Amino acid sequence: MTLKIPALRIHGKIIEAEENERVVRTVRIDSVLPARDSQIPDGSDLLWLRFGFVFLGTEKPLIPSFVMDDRGNEFKTLRLMEWVYEKGDIYPRGEVFGYELNYAKEWIETQCFVREIELSLRFFTWVVDDLKAPPAGLSVHRLAVFNDGVSEPTRSKERPADWLLPLQRSRATFWHLPVE
Repeated sequence: MTLKIPALRIHGKIIEAEENERVVRTVRIDSVLPARDSQIPDGSDLLWLRFGFVFLGTEKPLIPSFVMDDRGNEFKTLRLMEWVYEKGDIYPRGEVFGYELNYAKEWIETQCFVREIELSLRFFTWVVDDLKAPPAGLSVHRLAVFNDGVSEPTRSKERPADWLLPLQRSRATFWHLPVE
C-alpha cells in the first residue's frame, strides 16, 4: 500500500450493535476537524473517516487517493471528493487513482477515469483509528450526534449544514442520540 488516502479527522466514538443478526456500526461525531493539539473529550476517541465512490453499474467501492483532471491538476485532499462530485460530468477523462477490491476481497491499487464512477450515488464511508490502517477500515452504517431534544435514537434526513461534502453525501444514515 503506497498511496495515501485522504481522511476526515474527527473526535467521536465507534458504537457497534447487533440488529437483525447483523452488526450495525454507528460513528458518533463529537467534533469535525478538531485542531491537532486539541484535547480529546472524555468518552471520545481520535478517529478518521475515509470515503469512497461506487464504480458505474456496480456496488464495487473505489477508495480514491488522488484525482488528476484533463489539464494535469491534482487533488490530493478530501477536496477530491467535492471535485469529482461537482466537476465529474465536465471532466469525464479525469483520472482517479486509489484502491479497489479484487476477486479475493483484497484492496489493490487501481486507476480509472471519472466517467467510470457513479456520480449520483452517495459515498461509502469507513472509519479508522490509525491512518496506517488498510484502505477501508470498518464500514460505517450510521453517523450520529448528541441532541438534547431527543430521548431515544432518532433517524433524521437533515444533516448539520456545516458538515463538509463527504459527510453530507455519505451513504451512512444520520441519527440523533440522546445526551447520556
